[in-house]
Amino acid sequence: MQDAVTAAEQGRADWIYGLIPRTQYRQLSLQAPAQVHSSPEFVVDFAPLNTHRAPFNDVRVRQALNYAINRRTIVQLYGGPAFATPTCQPLTPGLPGYRRYCPYTRRPSADGAYTGPDLARARHLISESGTRGERVDVWGESDEAYVPRGVPAYFAGVLRSLGYRVHLHMAPSATITEEMRRHFQLSVDGDWLADYPDPSSYLPQFFGCGGGNSNEYYCSPPIDQKMAEASRLELSDPAKATTLWTSIDHQLTASAAWVPTVNEREVEFVSQRLHNYEYNPVWGFLADQSWLG
Repeated sequence: MQDAVTAAEQGRADWIYGLIPRTQYRQLSLQAPAQVHSSPEFVVDFAPLNTHRAPFNDVRVRQALNYAINRRTIVQLYGGPAFATPTCQPLTPGLPGYRRYCPYTRRPSADGAYTGPDLARARHLISESGTRGERVDVWGESDEAYVPRGVPAYFAGVLRSLGYRVHLHMAPSATITEEMRRHFQLSVDGDWLADYPDPSSYLPQFFGCGGGNSNEYYCSPPIDQKMAEASRLELSDPAKATTLWTSIDHQLTASAAWVPTVNEREVEFVSQRLHNYEYNPVWGFLADQSWLG
């Protein structure tokens, strides 16, 4: 990637697709700010929790982990605010029904801002659950392209601080089978990128009973019914559907089947001769809107 940045700086290339190396971002943003673009994506990264396996079959434990992680620390693991922003909820900014919402923070506020972890609340919930000292296996992919390698180790450290006996497993994605995933307690490799910007395109897949991406970790028939109703209403009554998606998002956040961490941003670097850079959260850089000169 260093060679690609050099090529764009020298005008031998005009657009770097994908992330600028985090070590170079600060220097480039100071030296050539007009050539560096940080844009929001419809992406949510998360750690899925298996609600059928101890200790995460106890909602208090799932909520405690949501309270305990420092999402600002995770943002720094991604490279800083230009690369990611903290989130506590499954819905991503810009989608129908999204209202910033974060109960898992110090001094929760009506505007849903994340202010930092609440370790006292987390430890209280763990104490209530009576699960301190139990074994937790944390899984991460050693070749994961989107989630930084430091994130699984960070989760393992947080769980140890809450009193669990933690074993961290880092394995190539090709060696992790679907059968293995179904038996995980916790993995730290979850991410979703929109191919269609609507809650119905992914919430039922991850949270529905028998959802294709759920690994059978979570099932709530009442939420299934609400998601089906919201999907139907999108054509006949979009306003009502949007309100219902907001309610579903808040219910899923409260049930803590995920530990949402960040919404990713796309960071790109272009040459001085590329003009009228435009970006779409789904399609990315719109090359046909730009020109060279």
